Amino acid sequence: MPTLSAKPTASRSVLEEVARARLEEAAVLRERGWHAGAIYLATYAVECWLKIAICHALDWSKMLATFTTHDLELLILHSGLERRMKGNSAVYTNFRKIQDLLTREGGTAIRYRVPSAFSATDAEQFLEWVSGDDGVVTWVKKQL
Repeated sequence: MPTLSAKPTASRSVLEEVARARLEEAAVLRERGWHAGAIYLATYAVECWLKIAICHALDWSKMLATFTTHDLELLILHSGLERRMKGNSAVYTNFRKIQDLLTREGGTAIRYRVPSAFSATDAEQFLEWVSGDDGVVTWVKKQL
């Protein structure tokens, strides 16, 4: 659990640049057959966009250390977008699918699972859930 801290960390513009780069890297890894890495980096992009949404909701130019969590459920809650996302069944379904894939194997973090736990289909679907027409990142960007 993050500690409560008003110490600023990354700016919104840095978070946007990082999120864009992680999605591009995820696509390259998927193409090269590195499915777990593609999913991991795409998750990082979702995390960054939810942190950007928190900055937007709270009118901050930088993310505070309080929100350095990797918990997507907590980030969507703090972003103020949870209720709106639940109102868009396609996007919310994709968010749930992301969570379900990430919590496979009893909730062990993806970074601690063997790469063979994820298939090409997992990576392809995951990237669609993240950045497709009804993808979580696609939707979050439109909310800001």
